[in-house]
Amino acid sequence: MIVEPFSVNRQLLVRVIDNCLRALIHIVNNHFGGRLACLKVAVGTVLVSLLTTLPPYPHMRDKPNHPTLQALRVKIKNPLSPIPRDLKGIGLNGGPASHIDKLELRLTVPVLGWLSGTGDWTVIVWNHLSALGVFYLLACLASKALDDNVGGGLFVLGIGPTFFGSWFFNDIYFGDGIAFLFLLLSIASRNLLVSACSFLAAPFCDERWVAAVPILFLYFLVSLRQDTEKALRLKHCIAIVVGVGVWLFLRSWIAGAFHLTMGTSNLASKVILRNNLMENFPGVFLSVFKTSWTLPLFGLLSLVSLRKWAFSSAFVGAFALAVAPAFLVVDFDRSVCYTFIILLVSIHFLRGDRDASRAYLAAILLANILLNSPAASILKIGTWVF
Repeated sequence: MIVEPFSVNRQLLVRVIDNCLRALIHIVNNHFGGRLACLKVAVGTVLVSLLTTLPPYPHMRDKPNHPTLQALRVKIKNPLSPIPRDLKGIGLNGGPASHIDKLELRLTVPVLGWLSGTGDWTVIVWNHLSALGVFYLLACLASKALDDNVGGGLFVLGIGPTFFGSWFFNDIYFGDGIAFLFLLLSIASRNLLVSACSFLAAPFCDERWVAAVPILFLYFLVSLRQDTEKALRLKHCIAIVVGVGVWLFLRSWIAGAFHLTMGTSNLASKVILRNNLMENFPGVFLSVFKTSWTLPLFGLLSLVSLRKWAFSSAFVGAFALAVAPAFLVVDFDRSVCYTFIILLVSIHFLRGDRDASRAYLAAILLANILLNSPAASILKIGTWVF
């Protein structure tokens, strides 16, 4: 009997991939399970992110005179003070001034720096701490959604090698990771006051979080879907709405009382719209979560296959509202990160067949690691030495 060479190679490839996936599942099951499983996953995800996309740590010390850092110094010294006009006017049509122009009413990061005394290192220190907190909460919520610690661990570890997972360690000016942490706290906490206060802190990091509110409602709908949880679901939604209302009131009052302003430089210009629609999409868009994007696609297809048209429309609409601001600003990939809760919503659709969901999530983890350039990995240390 003659066996076709292609058939042999195909079988070999399938066997190799299957063995790799089994090995990943075995590693996560043995080393990231048991007691303190979610904490182990969080630490492991931090290591995966750093090993696959090592930040340029030696070059961070060369940034003390960067205009954004100068503006942050002013705000950390007195969070309610206006930013000097000379800083807000630096290259107002582009560059760092676009962020500085909007910084006066983004108070969460300066307040944290003022309270902790972290100074110039505020964003770096708190972003790194937020990474651990975000990965821990994601592991807890995903494990609960799947009723499987191994599946939850694979899901979070798969996020580590993405742009989102690495942004905690590469962001040295904006503090987006801090906003991610507060947003997750707002949906993870069962204390409604903590939930509302956590959400209130998130848009004071960046206003784009308000566009993600429909995704939060969607999350409560799928995570608190039992009849006995309807009251809790409603209370959480009310807490988020109250958080938005209080934020709008405080923002308006603070702006008037302390003469703070919110600029609109580099917002929705023709150049930005053209670049985001024709150059950044879909390449840069896909790089944000890499193959983890297949999770919301799977979730949507599951809803469509069940003919749940209203839920499908809500799913698409909530995501569209959250991602829309990304097309209006320069930092397209950073803005797309603000939709990350859609991944947590989507993970609920994998609940059921534990073996199949583990294999799927292990495949995402493997693919996200392989899609990283070796030059961006831990091997980058070689360029620092030589």
